[in-house]
Amino acid sequence: MKTCIAYFTSAYPRATDTFIQREVIGLRSAGIDVLTSALRQPEGANNVSPLILNERKQTTYFLPANPVKLLKLNLRYMVSSASTYLKTLKLAFKTRRPGVKGTLYQLFYFQEALLLASYLEENKVEHLHNHFGDSSGMVTMLASQLSGVGYSITFHGPHIFFEPTLLALREKVKYAKFIVCISNYCKSQMMLFSDTEDWHKLQIVHCGIDINSYTISQQSEKQADNPVKLLYVGRLAAEKGVPVLLRSLIALKNEGHEFHLTLLGDGPERAALEAEVKAQGLEQMVHFGGFASQETVRSTLQASDVFILPSFAEGVPVSLMEAMACGVPVIGTNVGGVTELIEHGVSGLVVAPSDEVALKNAIFSYLSNPELRESVKRAARKVVESQFNLELEVNKLEQLITTYQKS
Repeated sequence: MKTCIAYFTSAYPRATDTFIQREVIGLRSAGIDVLTSALRQPEGANNVSPLILNERKQTTYFLPANPVKLLKLNLRYMVSSASTYLKTLKLAFKTRRPGVKGTLYQLFYFQEALLLASYLEENKVEHLHNHFGDSSGMVTMLASQLSGVGYSITFHGPHIFFEPTLLALREKVKYAKFIVCISNYCKSQMMLFSDTEDWHKLQIVHCGIDINSYTISQQSEKQADNPVKLLYVGRLAAEKGVPVLLRSLIALKNEGHEFHLTLLGDGPERAALEAEVKAQGLEQMVHFGGFASQETVRSTLQASDVFILPSFAEGVPVSLMEAMACGVPVIGTNVGGVTELIEHGVSGLVVAPSDEVALKNAIFSYLSNPELRESVKRAARKVVESQFNLELEVNKLEQLITTYQKS
């Protein structure tokens, strides 16, 4: 008989959450019955591929909720197990953010937890897994207490570590069956914000990619008179440091270098970045591609010369793994778990975050040194194959679910 588990997040499937979609598919291929659920549907702009559309059809959404249904659920849980209901309500109150607003939000999370707990029981779910651990992690913890279904959370960073106390990381670890950390850096932060007796629950499982879906580009060596093709893939958000990249490119342009940058992704900073590109006269050199399917990302990588991720904060970026698997020379910043993926000068180049001069010099290093580009692309592929292989990482997660389910 198949093990039945549920994946739960605030919104699923989003265009930026390809690693979750791959993980779900991998577990299903391993013989686990995986149900997907979320609080709400993502915006339509996320529907960039048949895979996302298919996952969307299979996912259960809890919001908007029927007030009458919520009232009945409250009465049902109070009557069937008043002690569990009150104990969970007490935990919700204990882990709330300060102030009236924090209390109100926590009451909302408690209602959402009732919806999730009912769903888990109706579908006879044996284990609940959550990604990110923020507000949806709170709902996960409370639903587990109400239903008795054990849970685990994958913590990524960086946002989760900005407000560790307000996000009740200590309690989320305490009540979990186990916690997935995507890097040693992530594990160290979780150790910092949890009790020593719970450290055994912290297990490293990398986000991975299907290595067979990515091949090293066979495009001919870049011609000297052709603009170098630069690529960025990710959210257009403050923590990604894209303005630093633009300043580096302005300096390269002023030195007479030709390039073309493609930005795949969207986010709150897009309008400001587009305005900056226009103000600096870079419209012909920078293209905003918006959200893209996995197929579009792969094909764009195959046609790119250098991949750049100038982030101020990161976990272990899947976009870097994808570029490295395609043999595209990468530049990352020394934040989060990036250096667990890139060894400077061997499998890529690493610069200090915010250092636009160092970033400009790193880009120029690739432009002026074909031997460096060639050695980096081969080494990078080997790193991803051995340490960030989706099949291997899904096997680790499957073993954790199986082992901790019995405990």
